[in-house]
Amino acid sequence: MATERLRLLRGLIIAAQPLIALSYVGMAFWGIGMARPQGAWLIVLILPALLSLPGMWLGRYRAFVWAALFDLFYLMIATTDAWSSPHDRGFNLAIVVFSLMGFIAAWIQGIVLRRQSKRQTR
Repeated sequence: MATERLRLLRGLIIAAQPLIALSYVGMAFWGIGMARPQGAWLIVLILPALLSLPGMWLGRYRAFVWAALFDLFYLMIATTDAWSSPHDRGFNLAIVVFSLMGFIAAWIQGIVLRRQSKRQTR
């Protein structure tokens, strides 16, 4: 039961990262706002999401922690951009949803893993 739950949570965390990157790429190509990410800024924005993927595919706990921290970073940026620029609000709100999904899944995963380690030590 716990392994199925962990598999689902890890799937959500892993899925959130490419979805965030795709949202930024979509905003760069189809966004109409003046402050949409382009060029080097686009690479700086999507690089953290993509750097954590190989470690997560290997099941490394540190990679999931870093992904959760990156999700908080994306949440902060997309929230401020969504309310300051109405032009690309849809893209930014999608990033908010994906980053919340990834962070909450990582948080729950940490709780589940800590409970499992406490049970094993008893």
